[in-house]
Amino acid sequence: MDFIGYRSDALGAAVDLVNAVIEDPEGRAPDQLRGVLVAHSYRALDAPDSIEPALRAWARRLRTVFDVASDDEAAAALNALLVDVRIEPHLTNHDGVSWHLHYTPPEAGLVDRIRATTAFALAMLVSEYGITRHGRCAAEGCAKVFADTSRNAARRYCSSSCANRSAVAAHRARVKARAQQALPTSPR
Repeated sequence: MDFIGYRSDALGAAVDLVNAVIEDPEGRAPDQLRGVLVAHSYRALDAPDSIEPALRAWARRLRTVFDVASDDEAAAALNALLVDVRIEPHLTNHDGVSWHLHYTPPEAGLVDRIRATTAFALAMLVSEYGITRHGRCAAEGCAKVFADTSRNAARRYCSSSCANRSAVAAHRARVKARAQQALPTSPR
């Protein structure tokens, strides 16, 4: 899969939208989702505040794809998303960006564009790799999600912070286990 360009923005946006809602389930940081969109090249700075509830609801639905245990469950979750989005692909070149694919008609609103691109990006990931390239963070106590776009497909954590914290915890547990094994046993 080509993770460069437009699709990677949509895939990253899907992950970051889900994680933003995990971090702030009540929506107390009102510009957080708008920041996610801007970070992933969506023109969202002038979007009305009324998009917030729709984005939160969509992020919760996207999360269902990350919570699956099998390819069949992933396909069912994605099909449930795709049936609810309007996908009418067309090529466009705007804002100095060369020709690229948009998944919605030109008149589609911001929320519709986000829904279509994020659902389609996750569908492409799952159709090419199954569930091996996405999931929930393996760090203890972390509920965030990830999509693995690396060549070696070895990602298990949402961030390097979680990976490092888990590695340190595992190291300390090994040191503690070795220390306990080295203690002399008392005679009975």
